[in-house]
Amino acid sequence: MDKKQRIENLGIFFEKVGHPPMAGRVFAFLLLAEPPHADFYTIQEFLSASKSSISNALNMLIREGMVDYITFSGDRKRYFRVNASGWLDATKDKIRRSSQVSHLIEEVLNERSDTDYPAFNKDLRLMVDFLSFFSEEMERLTDRWEEQQRQKE
Repeated sequence: MDKKQRIENLGIFFEKVGHPPMAGRVFAFLLLAEPPHADFYTIQEFLSASKSSISNALNMLIREGMVDYITFSGDRKRYFRVNASGWLDATKDKIRRSSQVSHLIEEVLNERSDTDYPAFNKDLRLMVDFLSFFSEEMERLTDRWEEQQRQKE
């Protein structure tokens, strides 16, 4: 599979998990970049996209902490790269938010206590139970993983 197709496939994956299409493709490009950074125009040219779409994608990825940029002495360009630690933090944050969603749905269930549609409430309860279980287990797994990382240092 050539690089363009691999980037397209990765971009589609990132799109399916919630990123805008161009942000997914920019991120995929940066994951496969050699060296592991690229300037704005290299990204734009490779993806055959407008300046504004590349700029919007990079700004969003930077805000999310998934991408940052570096500069080199004597070179006025900014070079964008995957921020692996920021990506990890963003992933951990998404996992933590599942607990918040659980609490929000719990509030919804309290508001719907006098409903004529108990089957819907039952479905919502199932979602709360799943998210609560998921959050607790993921917190334990994250703690274990972080302990393993500390031991490796």
